[in-house]
Amino acid sequence: MLELSRARRPEILLVKRTEILGPRLGVFASSFNPITTAHVALIDRAARAFSLDQVLALAGVSNADKQVYDCPLDVRLEMLEMALGCVSNVSIGISSTAFFVDMIDPIMRAFPFGVSPYFIVGFDTFIRILDFESRYLARYDRTFSDRGAALDYLLTNSHLIVASRAGQGKKEISELVAHEYRVPAGRVLSLDFPPDLGERSATEVRKRVREGLPVAGLVAPAVADFIEAHRLYLDS
Repeated sequence: MLELSRARRPEILLVKRTEILGPRLGVFASSFNPITTAHVALIDRAARAFSLDQVLALAGVSNADKQVYDCPLDVRLEMLEMALGCVSNVSIGISSTAFFVDMIDPIMRAFPFGVSPYFIVGFDTFIRILDFESRYLARYDRTFSDRGAALDYLLTNSHLIVASRAGQGKKEISELVAHEYRVPAGRVLSLDFPPDLGERSATEVRKRVREGLPVAGLVAPAVADFIEAHRLYLDS
């Protein structure tokens, strides 16, 4: 994993590969700090709604707005394997990059028989991908002339499945797509997500642990036991 973080080009390391293959590959990249029952439900709902053959859950070395986590990568990965290790159509991996435009090539290298990536994202992440202020353009490994060129490259080579919460965000997604001429038709897909699941965030888990409150239902039982046994997230 240390070598991955020092890679000269974006890389993806698979730590568990599903035996269920197929061209439609869902990709859910997150910090998983920790993985919650909402993450698991989102993977399942996206796979069923858009007939995904397989899903790749990617834990990030870092994310676009945070370089340091209060839980190291190997620990986050261990919890990820607890929650998804037995799910037959899910592969688990690590990504050295937080940016979707830079994940395309390493995904193709990791799945050499050819796949069509469907990135599963929340509405906030969708806004970050659109990058209206070009905050992230200079941080991409691949060079683009402007944010529109980056968006065109991403959506020519993949789809986005954007999760809204009980319809909230669905209208906004449609409006953004309608006004963004670099988005090819049919490349941004909306997935309705119930509000009770949307509230089961990793932030809420960490907050409840610090307050000494139970996290049952927010994470898998094995993950809850692991957090308690290793006294994770007790420091702010």
